[in-house]
Amino acid sequence: MAMTQDEHWMEAQRKRIKEAFALFDKDKKGSVVQEEVSTIMRYLGAYPSEKAMTQEVLPDMQGDDVTAAVTYASFETKMLEILASRAWDPDPPEVLLRAFRAIDEKGCGYIETAKMNELLVSKGTPFRAKEIEAFLSVAKDTETGHIYFEDYVASLTTDG
Repeated sequence: MAMTQDEHWMEAQRKRIKEAFALFDKDKKGSVVQEEVSTIMRYLGAYPSEKAMTQEVLPDMQGDDVTAAVTYASFETKMLEILASRAWDPDPPEVLLRAFRAIDEKGCGYIETAKMNELLVSKGTPFRAKEIEAFLSVAKDTETGHIYFEDYVASLTTDG
């Protein structure tokens, strides 16, 4: 019997989730510390707010023990639900460009790396050093060190 489109989607998502989780399950114990959960979720394309993480996501994965590690089984269950609902899909390119343009007060078409770094650690939920490093490795122009945000946003919306 052939798999339905929904079954294909589910299997593909399970594979993606398992691979992403494994990147952070360094000890191969089938669990990760709770601070890694939001990073894994962003890697998989879901961007919940910090409030949603603490009130909706983590309690569903940990039950009453908020200090517990998150197991793969509970992560997969919740992540499948999140991906299916598309509740925390990334913002569309137009929204991202408006945000970058608001930061680019002089209208230069780029943002200085130092300014972006400062914003990423001081506004909203602070990014960790490895998250900033991963972002800059993709967004920063290697010759100038600037973040040409129109090019960066375009790279997010193209395949490959």
